[in-house]
Amino acid sequence: MYYPPQYDTGRPGRPRRLVLTLAPPVLALLGLLLLYAVFRDRLPGRAYVSGWEPRWAPDWDDWLSLVAQYTGVIEVALLVGFAQYWRWPELQRWMAACSVAMGVSAATGNGVAMTALIDAAGPATPPSWKVPAEIVATVLGGAAGWWLSGPLPPTPWARTAPPPGVPLLPLTPAQRAVYAVSTWHRAPLLQGAALLALAWFWAPHFSSSWQPPTMAALLGVFLVLQTRTRLRVDGRGVEVSLPWLGGLRRALPYDAVLFAAVRSRGSGTGPGGLIGGSKGWGYVSGRGPVLALRLTDGREFLYSTRDAETAAALVNGALTRARGTTGC
Repeated sequence: MYYPPQYDTGRPGRPRRLVLTLAPPVLALLGLLLLYAVFRDRLPGRAYVSGWEPRWAPDWDDWLSLVAQYTGVIEVALLVGFAQYWRWPELQRWMAACSVAMGVSAATGNGVAMTALIDAAGPATPPSWKVPAEIVATVLGGAAGWWLSGPLPPTPWARTAPPPGVPLLPLTPAQRAVYAVSTWHRAPLLQGAALLALAWFWAPHFSSSWQPPTMAALLGVFLVLQTRTRLRVDGRGVEVSLPWLGGLRRALPYDAVLFAAVRSRGSGTGPGGLIGGSKGWGYVSGRGPVLALRLTDGREFLYSTRDAETAAALVNGALTRARGTTGC
């Protein structure tokens, strides 16, 4: 069951991140419209911009209309994605950075291609520095979007002990306990393989637009490298590490955990690994019990492990020792 969040942790800075997410595609389109308005009398009759064969290239009005339609689709997708992570400022920040990066990249690529057509009677070869310029603009745009997103709001801390009825391992002040497990997960492997296959078949048909297949390939590799994970529960909190991603770690301090529970079985698809969604994140294989940590922002962390009850009891024991014995 999903419980409504007790705190809206994404509210501080959310309007800024929303604007940074939605504005770049629109600004890129406006830039093309401005460029066309200034140089329309010096451009050839057809838009030889996006790798069209000369005989299939549309006129400028049709091409700009097509770009506007794509921009509308992208805006809807970004808005839906942002709403999915409405209470997750970390993911909103990534969305803002990626949106700025891709918007700047598209504006740079199309702008260079359009300026190459000024005073040209027909198709013109873009300069050799077009793709390097797009790559540099993408990196700088992503960095600018990350910086403009501003600092993240602080995480609310829990101060109440776990409720009655959850697994509990009593710990005295002198006792220390550690739980560690390594698990393989099918869902990120399948999702990553699908994205890599998409990138493989996509690339030859979009030779002049490297961004979509590149993004699909990078996300696919990122998901595949999450196939194997390690979970560790100790006195500091709960930590997930990804050995195939250079040992990348994400820690959940006990102050961010309300209590731990056990699910009898996972859904089989999992909540999306490190990315997750508005309801939670983690790694669920669909086989066996699942450790479920209720977090202070209303989301859950889920992890499939055969000894989920032991892990939950250890977490609740540490929370009870730190916060007292009164349930929430």
